[in-house]
Amino acid sequence: MANHTRKQNNMKHGSIELVLLLLLQSGKKYGYQLAQELNKFSDGNYELKETTMYPTLYRLNENGYLDSEQIKVGVRRTRVYYFITDNGRQRLQDLLDEYQTITNAIEKIITRTSEG
Repeated sequence: MANHTRKQNNMKHGSIELVLLLLLQSGKKYGYQLAQELNKFSDGNYELKETTMYPTLYRLNENGYLDSEQIKVGVRRTRVYYFITDNGRQRLQDLLDEYQTITNAIEKIITRTSEG
């Protein structure tokens, strides 16, 4: 079971930027909200821990693909909302193109190796 989980994590690692940018293209969201949406939209099959999600958000922000805004939500509490930039929309399109190319290639390999 642990080996299966490790394999899933390896495949998921390459898609983290893609799924975060996908979720953020519809508007501002904060970290917990992103984690909840990932879980909901994937029917519980894509769980992203904070220790992975936040460094990715910070890196996307540093690279100009996201911007952030602190919004006060209580007397002493603020939330950091992330939103996609124009550069982030281009990065998302590039990642989607790359994903489609890889997915098509893997489908061809599966089809051709199962024929023989």
